[in-house]
Amino acid sequence: MGIQYRTATCLIIALILAPPACLCADRIKVLLLVRDTRITALNRFFGSEPAVDYKIVMTRNKAMPDPDLVKLIRLYYPRTYQEFREYSVLMLAQPTYYLFTTKQDRWIKDSIVEGAGGLNDGSVFSQIPGIPEAWASGVAWEAFPNDAPTVAANHVAWAPVSYFTLDVDEYYPEPVLSAFIPFGIEKVPCSSVSRLVIPVEGSDVLAWQVGNYPNREPFLTSWRYGNGRAMTLGGQLPGGILSYPSGKTGDSEYAPEILMNIVFWLAGTDLIDDVEVFHRVKNDFSEFRARRAVLLSLSDFIDRLGANTREIQRVVMDLEKIYAEASMSYLEHDFVEAEGTIRDALSSFADAEETARREKERALLWVYVIEWLVSSSAFFISGFLLWTLMVRRRLYRDVGTTRLRDSL
Repeated sequence: MGIQYRTATCLIIALILAPPACLCADRIKVLLLVRDTRITALNRFFGSEPAVDYKIVMTRNKAMPDPDLVKLIRLYYPRTYQEFREYSVLMLAQPTYYLFTTKQDRWIKDSIVEGAGGLNDGSVFSQIPGIPEAWASGVAWEAFPNDAPTVAANHVAWAPVSYFTLDVDEYYPEPVLSAFIPFGIEKVPCSSVSRLVIPVEGSDVLAWQVGNYPNREPFLTSWRYGNGRAMTLGGQLPGGILSYPSGKTGDSEYAPEILMNIVFWLAGTDLIDDVEVFHRVKNDFSEFRARRAVLLSLSDFIDRLGANTREIQRVVMDLEKIYAEASMSYLEHDFVEAEGTIRDALSSFADAEETARREKERALLWVYVIEWLVSSSAFFISGFLLWTLMVRRRLYRDVGTTRLRDSL
């Protein structure tokens, strides 16, 4: 029976951690072409995000030789253009661009022309020889609002690591960043490498960087290209205002919301209309996933002790239904409704955790009883043998003399 319960638990965990089938069609599919040091941070950003279904392709790793990276990119990069077009948003964060094939380079541009969104960060113009030249000599850069050949040829583009702040255009018609001005986006001290951005004709500047260059320079540019949209970020992704909150003084606690507003804009969906509500509901979703992971771990622990976990599994499935309802409201950008629903689920966690606690104590009680019985039995048996052999000496027999000794 224990094996059956463990199997059921594993199935529930697999179903919960996998994207719900009913939500996949409405989620924004994001393809991330990144270096190894960005993976953990981006997993934190998107791991608890109900609106995003993402895939990471590692494209840079100092510990791996280029031939191995080429094989890795070929393995995880979409194999066909039809598969590539399934992604609504493409993000390039510090890729080793000279490892990309001509076909992979062209697919990025063509997909944006046909309606996808694209974001490349300043690390495309890396100081590593070959990367800026490969980017500027390809065709994908044409879909982004930055003059790549000019920047790549400009040797003063490499700014040192220093603190800088942003000056956001509050009059930009779409509040991608301006919605966060009341929440201190312009006061966040960004400690990050930044790159020079030279906007191409027809693009807009959403924010300027102040501090890394003698003059105020463009930091985030955007435009519509063909049927799609694209942005160029002068900093690193993640980094600066897009650094995941760590609780340190000066951090941007609204970094996840800023990044999601950028994703919404790139995907052509509605932007956030109430930052505070969106901030709260994202925190609630993160809390739900964290508490659910603890509950499932506890259920698995109890199951390994041979206890019945069906009641816990039933409660988890009920909570998952509420989570799915909240996710649907979230996908429809009804964040007020999503907040109310997910908080109902959070309030129900107390009962689920109490059920798990009782089952754990019950299972451990039997463990303690069995251990006590085994220890007590060993004590009494040892005592009996000691008393019989050494004190009462009931089994003691004198050693008889040998014939050889009698003859002597």
